[in-house]
Amino acid sequence: MTTASRPAANALARVRGEWSPAVICLAVALCASGILLIVLGSHLVFEGDDWDVVLDRRGHSPNDFLNPHQGHLVLGVVVVYKLLLVGFGMGSPIPYHVVSTLFYLAAATLMFVYIRRRVGDWLALFGTTVILFFGASALDVLSSFQMFFSGAMAAGLGALLALERGDRRGDVAACLLLAISVSFSELGIAFSIGALVRLALDREPLAPRLYVVLVPLALYGLWWLGWGHNGPSFFSLHNVATTPSYVFHAVSIAIGALLGISSSGNQAPAPVGQEWAPGLLVAALALGAWRVWRLGRVPQGVWPVLAIGLTFWVLAGFNQSDFRLPDNARYLYPSGVFILLIASELLRGVRPGTLAIAAVAGLMAIALASNLAFLSDNYSFRKHQSQDNQGLLRALEIGAPVNPAYDLTLGLAELNARTYTLAVQDWGSPAYTDAELGSAPEKSRVDADRTLAAMLHLRLRPGASVAHPCRTLAASADGAPGVPLGPGTITIRATGSSGAEIKLGRFSDELPVTAGAVQPGRPASLRIPVDRSSRDWRLGAEGSGTLIVCGAPLAAARVVRAPVG
Repeated sequence: MTTASRPAANALARVRGEWSPAVICLAVALCASGILLIVLGSHLVFEGDDWDVVLDRRGHSPNDFLNPHQGHLVLGVVVVYKLLLVGFGMGSPIPYHVVSTLFYLAAATLMFVYIRRRVGDWLALFGTTVILFFGASALDVLSSFQMFFSGAMAAGLGALLALERGDRRGDVAACLLLAISVSFSELGIAFSIGALVRLALDREPLAPRLYVVLVPLALYGLWWLGWGHNGPSFFSLHNVATTPSYVFHAVSIAIGALLGISSSGNQAPAPVGQEWAPGLLVAALALGAWRVWRLGRVPQGVWPVLAIGLTFWVLAGFNQSDFRLPDNARYLYPSGVFILLIASELLRGVRPGTLAIAAVAGLMAIALASNLAFLSDNYSFRKHQSQDNQGLLRALEIGAPVNPAYDLTLGLAELNARTYTLAVQDWGSPAYTDAELGSAPEKSRVDADRTLAAMLHLRLRPGASVAHPCRTLAASADGAPGVPLGPGTITIRATGSSGAEIKLGRFSDELPVTAGAVQPGRPASLRIPVDRSSRDWRLGAEGSGTLIVCGAPLAAARVVRAPVG
């Protein structure tokens, strides 16, 4: 080989090394995971945390970007959401899930690079593949808002890899990435502490490099002084005292989830396998102690990643609450990644043989199957919830002109009708159309009808005036079939000695709304206001009597589009 041809041969060898069979498998897994998560996410509209960004931060003041969300700094999330709202609106959830999935895939790729440098291609591939399909942490992989964690994770892992360069350019990149990580969530604080430990263990002087971690931590401190201290805090002495137990439980469940043995505490329809988790942690600690004993020391690389994990778990323990339990699905993702990083440092330099790789591959396949089952169950639950939410959002849009002050409770979020309608005018609607709601699952239609009835105050009122046209309505056991009813006022009176309960429905097949009861000799009236839907209500009577129903709304008068007041 000539001297001139050696560089080309070396470059070709590097390319072949980079595109090893394991790397090709990783590329396939990344594509499969990305497609799966985006397809699933395309059926899931905004929920809970999303609405804080979309509705409560519609301006561009510092407060809109920096106000705490449940006590957290979410600047990075807010910036991404605002860019997506401007570019794509909120009519489709797909752009949000595409971006959040890209963050997730980027973090997984960087984790693969980190672990690969310690234990080789195949073990890195197996650990990364489980994370790519980590159904036990379904909330993190199916919720676009959870770029809160994946964005911070990607930037934090990038910072660790940048520090491995050991030069000024790497330090500057690490500082910038840690600041980005902190801007997405406090996960960046854990990475900053880990980076500090890493710098302290290096042979180079620490003082000239302290800016790498001091800058992001100082920026977080300034945010806390200006905005963060106003957010809710669950810190208490009781939480401090119970943090060791919290950490033990959090790590136990995460190990079980990585192995596909245990699920999260909020797994749908119910958690499984959690009774095995403590034993798994004890076994993992025993294996770790055996490895340290064999080496005669704790590998230096363990300390930074151990510091990252412990910082995250301890801070979570200090702020634990009913919504921040150690087995919550959203905490399993960062916990799982940190456990894999710690394991890779303990096993650094180990290159298992073919039989060992085959055995680990078998364990991964089992874990993968379990996690895909967890993902499927959680997706089914969340899809039904999303369908219900789209129906409720349509109800909110329909009734907003009549009752713009109405507050709709949607999970943990409260949506004001007027604020929501203004957002829809700017960015489009994520709700069903009337036609889509009419063909949605029955539960979604029932919930929409009940919400609409509450917004429009559909209740019988005592007294009535003579109105025409009139028709008789025979009561039945369930109120069916019902008669069409448009906007306006009707009067209702019982003709015999028995009364009946007035039932209403609009989108549902049933008549799920109870408007009140009509008693003999006590006529009542019902007013149907004009709203944003041309679909008629249906009025039925539940009981055994006969009613006289009078009023122009029986003719299903044309609906007038009313502005939001």
